[in-house]
Amino acid sequence: MKKLSARTLTFKLLPLVIFTVLLGAAALAGSAGAQGVPASKTYYFTWYDSTPADGMQGDWIIIGNLENSSANVQVFFGDQERKQFNLGPLARQVVSWPNTMGGPVKVVSTGGQALIVTQRVIHNGYFNEVAAIMGSSLDSSYYFTWYDFTPQDSMNGNWVLIANEDTQAAAVNVYIGSSPAPARSFNLAPGQFVTPQFPRRMGGPVHVESAGGQKLLVSQRVLYKNSFNEVMGFPESSLDSVYYFDWYDMTSDFSAGNWVLVSNPNNASVQAQVYIGGGANPRGTYTLGPHQTVTPTYPGLMNGPVRVICTSGCSAGGRLIVSQRMLYKNSFEEVQGTPPAGMDTEMDFGWYDEQSPGMKSWQLISNPDPTSPGAAASVYINSTSPNPIYSAAVPGGGRVTPQFPGVMNGPVNVMGSGVLLASQRVLYNSTSFNELVGLPRYATGQQIGAMMPDLQLLYMNAEWADSTSRQLTVEFRIMNYGQKEALSASVDRVDADNGVTAATPLPVSLGDIETVPSHGVTFSITYHIPPGVQSFHTTLYGHCQDSSGTTYYYPSKPASGL
Repeated sequence: MKKLSARTLTFKLLPLVIFTVLLGAAALAGSAGAQGVPASKTYYFTWYDSTPADGMQGDWIIIGNLENSSANVQVFFGDQERKQFNLGPLARQVVSWPNTMGGPVKVVSTGGQALIVTQRVIHNGYFNEVAAIMGSSLDSSYYFTWYDFTPQDSMNGNWVLIANEDTQAAAVNVYIGSSPAPARSFNLAPGQFVTPQFPRRMGGPVHVESAGGQKLLVSQRVLYKNSFNEVMGFPESSLDSVYYFDWYDMTSDFSAGNWVLVSNPNNASVQAQVYIGGGANPRGTYTLGPHQTVTPTYPGLMNGPVRVICTSGCSAGGRLIVSQRMLYKNSFEEVQGTPPAGMDTEMDFGWYDEQSPGMKSWQLISNPDPTSPGAAASVYINSTSPNPIYSAAVPGGGRVTPQFPGVMNGPVNVMGSGVLLASQRVLYNSTSFNELVGLPRYATGQQIGAMMPDLQLLYMNAEWADSTSRQLTVEFRIMNYGQKEALSASVDRVDADNGVTAATPLPVSLGDIETVPSHGVTFSITYHIPPGVQSFHTTLYGHCQDSSGTTYYYPSKPASGL
């Protein structure tokens, strides 16, 4: 018998109501052997620019090898090879080309070793970093929450960069806001690239799509005053109904602005709630019409993590697109929200720098599930040593923010005993701010998890279904972080103490649960809460099978049976 460690989740759902949910796994058969290495992996950026005439003072591509075997790496601008080199196990290399402009950029691991690839840019003394998108994640449809090219807001440029990465020509449309007519349309040959702007236009969401389903590569580049920012388009296939950030800050130097942008890409209205830090009550509840965006801000607040969830209108497949926009002094930064599939027990970065002049860096590591009692987190920086540079326990709904003075190296690996969210915040010359979210294993091409279904339970939301009869409905999501699909999964039994009982008929069929980056399966359990009960503990029991017929029980098979 092979066991996965049990996980206890403790969370506050509503004032005076606290739950504990136990989830683990026990397999009743052995696991399969290791899988083979794919033939090659490709990582993309839309553009490279190190021309001083554009204010570019440096453009570096950082490539880290996440494997224990050497990797052969090729770098292309379009179809032209720029560089080829061998990268040792867990090593990294920084490449740059002075006074050069071109794209799209492709970094290829010809032997299939997983890489972590990012691009660091200094523009007029301001710093920005963006992670490459892996070829397997390319989509035909992408979203941004917002577009702003209004000079009165100090927006001096806003480009939507679109490359056709398909072998067929693509008819591409760009939509802004709720208008059914495209703002621009393009016919792009394979490998062709366009960079449209929309002067004096402000609104969202922004939707870039290939009408024929051809694969695109899309990003948005913004000049705010003298600062530069780039954000990659969010693939439509990855849109979700819940998103997380490590942090929110509208105090001190961030008081100029910190907006949580929530966009509705659906054809029907939705309702969304924003939670910041601990506590059961949302900071705001917002109703969004079709293709509308809200941009709330919370003056004087500094806390985290942040959770944005669709509470109405998303049950039939509706999704949100969420980002956070920040003004730090005279610099602008945008970071996309992270859905559950974007979190993992390992998150990777290309580089850490607390040594170069003007650089201050923090690793933000949060446990965004308020139901979790805590998860151990460790940070490794370019090291094969079993001893991490940092370790800490991260409480449920909490975060840690370590720094490593004098350290400059990479790649960076954040490892957790449970699912975590990690980002890196950088201040450059005390005037420029940047945040980069770490990449989960699947986004770097690493093999994910164990050779079995690896199910993790996430708390989504809770509300009184009927407060008079004391019926409380709790919404959960099961994510599969293993390498095997969980077949015919179900919740078979619900135990609770303090007289609390499950009113939901059992079993609850969950169907087949694919591995990440799939969205997992969302389900609800309604509990009857006796009068006077302020807290209770509950355990959900269930099971699934893998394709070979092996049965897995969560957290274990009860002695009294299912």
